[in-house]
Amino acid sequence: MNNYLILGGDLRQIYLGRMLKQQGFPTVTSADLGRLNLSLEEAIKASSVLLCPVPFTKDGKTIFSTDQKDSLKITDLLRHLTPDNTLFGGNIPDFVKDHAKEHKIPYFDFLEIEEITLENTIATAEGAIAEAIRLSPDCLHQSRCLVTGFGRCGKTLACKLQGLSADVTVADRDPVQLAFGTALGLKTKPLSEISQDIGEYHFIFNTIPAPVIREAEIRLMRPDVTIIDIASAPGGVDFTACKSREINARLCPGLPGAYAPKAAAEILLKAVMKSL
Repeated sequence: MNNYLILGGDLRQIYLGRMLKQQGFPTVTSADLGRLNLSLEEAIKASSVLLCPVPFTKDGKTIFSTDQKDSLKITDLLRHLTPDNTLFGGNIPDFVKDHAKEHKIPYFDFLEIEEITLENTIATAEGAIAEAIRLSPDCLHQSRCLVTGFGRCGKTLACKLQGLSADVTVADRDPVQLAFGTALGLKTKPLSEISQDIGEYHFIFNTIPAPVIREAEIRLMRPDVTIIDIASAPGGVDFTACKSREINARLCPGLPGAYAPKAAAEILLKAVMKSL
């Protein structure tokens, strides 16, 4: 039986720990270290599987945690890892992967496991819609919505919006993706043409982690538009330009952890067990 050590994270890690304990697995979290009078080195030595958060880090130096008291330096973690440990985390930095390869430490990146990324799009889409409803004075019903990017998250989000009777247009650079959007009954347009009618949308959802919604586009928008950016930080929206025009715009990273941590933890747990 594997012993688990859960480090950092958000509510997903808390639910993950509960699920493992309910299934009878010896499990320690970083919050338990002080209570159990365990050093990090002792906890790692006693654990066969280390579960780090999604994302693994936000600053490149510490393991991400919403509780600053649980903050752990990545260098301290790497110092104590051995080939007897298996490391999991989301968006693991290259230098951590390189260290693991050099020292023959098995690792799995959650965001490189296709089942996780696909299933997480559901919670991401629902969270994005919840944020849009909360921030906007309008209803989504029969509103005009633009989704920039028609990858995994864009597809799920556009279909959920369509299910809420929104008038949905998707924009992408790839004509194959646009053809797929048309097959789903969505309106489509090349990403290069979004400025032509961008002032007609009540809601804009960006999924592309590159500059897409720039100052030139923002100047053309209606003043009561709501923009939700679910791309990886820093997103694809010029938030400075939005602020200067008093436009509702929000970068929303980590939506599965914020809106559906239990469901997200179940997805992670299933992937961990399958990988092991």
